[in-house]
Amino acid sequence: MRTNVLSRLLAAHGWTDGQLAARTALDRAHVNQLKNGRALPTVATALVIAEALGVTVDAVFPPGSVVRRRRMR
Repeated sequence: MRTNVLSRLLAAHGWTDGQLAARTALDRAHVNQLKNGRALPTVATALVIAEALGVTVDAVFPPGSVVRRRRMR
């Protein structure tokens, strides 16, 4: 199993899933699911994560990655 970009970025910052969750107001379990490829981020979530890590969205979720759009009600 290959390590994904989010895992590498967290390791580079010395952060745990919980620390990223605290910095982004996301649930730790959701961060873990994103990190392990079991969930797809919304555009808003991708932006929040990238901002917290100080990188661009495409640095976290490279071209070809799927970012789902939340349906507006």
